[in-house]
Amino acid sequence: MEPKTDLFSRTFTASEVAKLIGMNIETLRVWRRRKQFVLEGEREGWTRYTFGDLMVVATYNTLVRAHCTNAMAEMIAGTISIRVERNWPQILDVQEGVFCICNMSADDTNLSIQLYHGLDAVQNAIADFIHTAERQPAFHVVDCTALIVQMLGAYDKLQKEQTT
Repeated sequence: MEPKTDLFSRTFTASEVAKLIGMNIETLRVWRRRKQFVLEGEREGWTRYTFGDLMVVATYNTLVRAHCTNAMAEMIAGTISIRVERNWPQILDVQEGVFCICNMSADDTNLSIQLYHGLDAVQNAIADFIHTAERQPAFHVVDCTALIVQMLGAYDKLQKEQTT
């Protein structure tokens, strides 16, 4: 899939972000008011979302819909944003996919959030968690590649709607 360079460099309105992610605009506004995530484009008044912001909100939404707590979703989405930063377009070039694993089995106060390239790496990491954990392993896996591909598809659809 050929990346859309304007997708990565442009900014988005809140209604565009909600439409791209497939969520209710009011939910997005409530999350923003409650400061559920930190946004690059955050200003007083009107907020313009960068592509990084879009991916933070998409990650947060995905985790909350998968019954992750708000605090955990905020931490994971923020960490992914920091680790990946402005490299979202390069994720498309990684043949085996990019995944983030949040391992909560370390102990009650510490958790580990790491990026992995490929399903084999994810499988090995999960096996290590299971074999080395002192308590029952608990983790979330975020498929960063699937998120960006989903956003590319939604962006193409949005572009077609706006031109018709």
